[in-house]
Amino acid sequence: MKKGLTASTVKIIAMVCMFIDHAAASVLQGLLYAGRFNMESALPDSLTGGDAMYTTPMGMVYLLLRGIGRISFPLYCFFIVEGLKYTRSRLKYFLRLIIFAFISEVPFDLAIFGTPFYPLYQNVYFTLAIGLAMIWGIDTFKERENGKALTVLFWLCAIVFAPFALASIMFQWLYSFFGQIISGAGVRVFFVGLWVVIILATVVSLLIVSKKTKKELSRKILVIIAFAGTACVLSDQTDLFGTTTDYGAIGIITILVMYLLREYKMPEILAGCGALTFFNFFEAPGFLAVPIIKAYNGERGKYNKYIFYAFYPLHLLILGLICLFFKINPTG
Repeated sequence: MKKGLTASTVKIIAMVCMFIDHAAASVLQGLLYAGRFNMESALPDSLTGGDAMYTTPMGMVYLLLRGIGRISFPLYCFFIVEGLKYTRSRLKYFLRLIIFAFISEVPFDLAIFGTPFYPLYQNVYFTLAIGLAMIWGIDTFKERENGKALTVLFWLCAIVFAPFALASIMFQWLYSFFGQIISGAGVRVFFVGLWVVIILATVVSLLIVSKKTKKELSRKILVIIAFAGTACVLSDQTDLFGTTTDYGAIGIITILVMYLLREYKMPEILAGCGALTFFNFFEAPGFLAVPIIKAYNGERGKYNKYIFYAFYPLHLLILGLICLFFKINPTG
């Protein structure tokens, strides 16, 4: 047996970090909102920005626990890419993720939102399943001579969905700065305008790539953009319907980046953590996943895979029932 951590050990680490994160996001956050702890800020009022809850001693513990939780998502993304490479049946792998996504939804809503049904935010299994479908599609079609019908479909997805996903991400950034200026109907006009500009830029870029590069390279780029854009839209409908999966389009981009660097273990995990942090600095503690993956020896280890699948809904159900029994509202 090689030195280092097996896949089962790494997944156990991810599970522990995830449990810590969800316990803080449900039970501890609910207790903070309810004022169950000393709410006197540990920092001067001038530094709290008007929100002193997270600067109390227990609030800082909350932030520490959520920081530990950031380690888990890069690890799960890493094993989604590994799973594509080593699974015996990609279809069965995808179906397992989807089945457990639906099983987990009520426990997730109960633990995180304090209600058995919260339609605006879905659990991370949906993100991982969509991410797997994306890289499965890319892996299947990027090397093939696709017919005219498929090529047209890829072009449509690439010039509609990919710009929509990019516009959504950019819009969230820009709106955070200019939200006070853009209001009402102006929000939609601004978003649609941004979307149209990116569509035009995408069309021009793809035409240049198709003319200036070899046919095989231009096909790969088209397929990657088409599948990535579609996956981002499926996972994140914030701008249309206000719904998103956990991590949304940012999670999809993370899986894509890791897939593209899958032959190089350390650049893969570094780039994945970097993508998460680039879009949300709160994800920076995820870089603690890097030494864990560095210690990963590539061996499977001994475990029952269904234990890892079942842990997610089971621990969320327990946290949700604790919140119900003690009348804790995670959302305040």
